[in-house]
Amino acid sequence: MQYSSIAKKEWYPWFVVAVLSFAAIVSYVDRQVINLLVEPIKADLNISDTQISLVQGFSFAIFYALLSIPIARWADSGNRTHVITIGIICWSLATFSCGLAVGFWTLFAARVFVGAGEATLGPSGYSLLGDYFSKEKLPLAISIFTGSGFLGSGVALIIGAYVIDAVFALGDVNLPIIGDVQPWQLIFMLVSLPSILLVALMLCVIEPPRRGESAKVNKLPLKAVLSHILENTRIYVAIFIGFSLMASAQFSIGAWVPSFFIRTYSWSASEIGIHFGVMAVVFATSGVICGGWLATRLLNAGMTSANFLVPILGTLACIPFALAFPLMSSATGALTILAPALFFGAMPFGTGTSVLPQIAPNRMRAQVVAIYLLIANLLGFTVGPTAVALVTDQVFSDPIMLRYSLSIVAPLLMLLGALIVFSGLKSYRTLVERNTRLSM
Repeated sequence: MQYSSIAKKEWYPWFVVAVLSFAAIVSYVDRQVINLLVEPIKADLNISDTQISLVQGFSFAIFYALLSIPIARWADSGNRTHVITIGIICWSLATFSCGLAVGFWTLFAARVFVGAGEATLGPSGYSLLGDYFSKEKLPLAISIFTGSGFLGSGVALIIGAYVIDAVFALGDVNLPIIGDVQPWQLIFMLVSLPSILLVALMLCVIEPPRRGESAKVNKLPLKAVLSHILENTRIYVAIFIGFSLMASAQFSIGAWVPSFFIRTYSWSASEIGIHFGVMAVVFATSGVICGGWLATRLLNAGMTSANFLVPILGTLACIPFALAFPLMSSATGALTILAPALFFGAMPFGTGTSVLPQIAPNRMRAQVVAIYLLIANLLGFTVGPTAVALVTDQVFSDPIMLRYSLSIVAPLLMLLGALIVFSGLKSYRTLVERNTRLSM
């Protein structure tokens, strides 16, 4: 659609936020539903915890390593709404294909292309919002967009729990053309269907004109992007590595909490799906939005480093809860301690990453975000979940010891991430103050 007077309406940018947020929810549902299906997949395909962790996370890193930067360059020079729409179609077909998997490698291959969701949606979405919102409103808009991913994780667990009960009650199902499928395979197929509505909504999103001096340039060479990053090394190390390690801790919790409750407290997949899903919707979503709200208030009060300070404080507050919840003697105690861990652990992911479209020139925004998401996925989806699995498999050599692996890995990743973000705090404050003087 062409940019028109409707896009200039005060409400329209928030409509764009709503559509992008719905896309993030659908993306996360398609991505995270596998966390509830670990046990039946392991039993049916005869694979280990470590192999499951690779399917959960490393498969996304493969897609990012190959295609994230080219996709981001396309988004920086072309129509970002088209990029997102093609990504939706790709990840939906891939999710459906997960239901056709007959072994580890076929499931792994399908999951690689589910990673297309983040590879197209994240960089293009951040870039779109950077052109729709002022720098004062951008942290809240991006926090809502980012928070919808946490909402999607919760929705995936809640919907997955009800679908699991219904589908597993049916037993094996015979589908036209496809033939007999296991219940876990049918679940993958069903959760891919909402993308049909999502594609229709994306057709209503208007591509906005680009802001800034670099917006006048059709495409910046990758060398210019790398040069910009090197000129601000301390800041980008803090964002790329620090926030990625924080994300890695959260991904490890999200990936293994369902199996932790199943193995430790003998809960069913549907029981933990409903409880953990509701908690993710309430606490993780409110955490990321509150982080954005707090950063916005602090920025308006003149605290230029708020986008770094809020993530550091939130992560440090999260550590004791992340360490304690897996060690509780009862499921009720674990859920009670898990709630603040989800809340504080989510706070960095709207505030911190909102600096990317602010400090990166327009025509390299999507590429800078893509580099961040590439590293965040390489570290986040791989290091966190796989480290927990490796400690369980190789150190404890007992699946029931998963609780101790969670208690060790997640807090260590949080602490390391907070320290690295803190190392870039002074440089970030200096850059923001310099940019403020230049804009006056």
